[in-house]
Amino acid sequence: MNNVYDVLVIGAGPSGIGAAIKLHQDGYKVAIVEMSTPGGKINIAPRVDNYPGQKEIPGPDLAVIFFTRLMDAGVEFIGDEITSLDKENDLFVSKGKSNTYYSKTVYIATGTVERKIGLPLEDELFGHGLSYCALCDGHFFKGQDVLVIGGGNAALKEAIHLAGLVKHLYVIHRRNEFRGSLKLVEELKARDNVTILTPYIPVEFIKDGDKLGAVKIQNKETNEEKVLTVQGVFPLVGQDPNTKFIKLDILNEWGNIPVEKNMMTRVEGAFSGGDVLPRDIRQIYLAEHDGLVAAKSIEEYLSK
Repeated sequence: MNNVYDVLVIGAGPSGIGAAIKLHQDGYKVAIVEMSTPGGKINIAPRVDNYPGQKEIPGPDLAVIFFTRLMDAGVEFIGDEITSLDKENDLFVSKGKSNTYYSKTVYIATGTVERKIGLPLEDELFGHGLSYCALCDGHFFKGQDVLVIGGGNAALKEAIHLAGLVKHLYVIHRRNEFRGSLKLVEELKARDNVTILTPYIPVEFIKDGDKLGAVKIQNKETNEEKVLTVQGVFPLVGQDPNTKFIKLDILNEWGNIPVEKNMMTRVEGAFSGGDVLPRDIRQIYLAEHDGLVAAKSIEEYLSK
């Protein structure tokens, strides 16, 4: 078997890109596989205001910077979706939709996927009034009435982005206090076209023909119900780890990947980092740090 990589990096976000560049520069045979747009979650961030060296920058612009670094370094980039990751004898076998890849080690930096509300019609209305990315799809709702569901920093940032596009924006959160930063909450409250409703949860999506027509919401304390007539809804209630493709015994009960200080999982030769780890704080610089630590550990592992 000639085409065996020293390292296969799965996921081209900040963590995967950082690890791949370091390993390539140190002379290892490495490739990075990404099923979507390089840059990971940065691509759907309306703005990034806490990345070192950048006072404030649109997420997609920062994603381009990361990908440019990768290409300038000469790392092999593969556009493919890995559907199965396992280990056979001493090699990792990563089966993709387009090809199968073999490697001595693997670095899993697949991040997270948007969590669904779990209401009927959610899948049916996706792309017909329902979206999980305000930056991607907000322009489709210019001049219309829209609802954002969520209370974290990501939800607040995307709500602020939408407020500059839509006619009226509703924001509901299941608690009276937001989990996101007070600065973002105040920025949102200052908008004339924003109505914040707490503590409310969505209970029903209502269709208008084949599209979204309204959302029924319920007050968690009083059980009072309201029907908001909106043309768009953005459920932004968190993320789940993108690990369903992994056959290795490395996941915890929530689907995250616990690692040691050297970023190795409980399967020898399998390393992981970034948002897929079980951590409370997810920041770009933390993901980058994981990638650099993992690269050093992978080199030490391969040298043995």
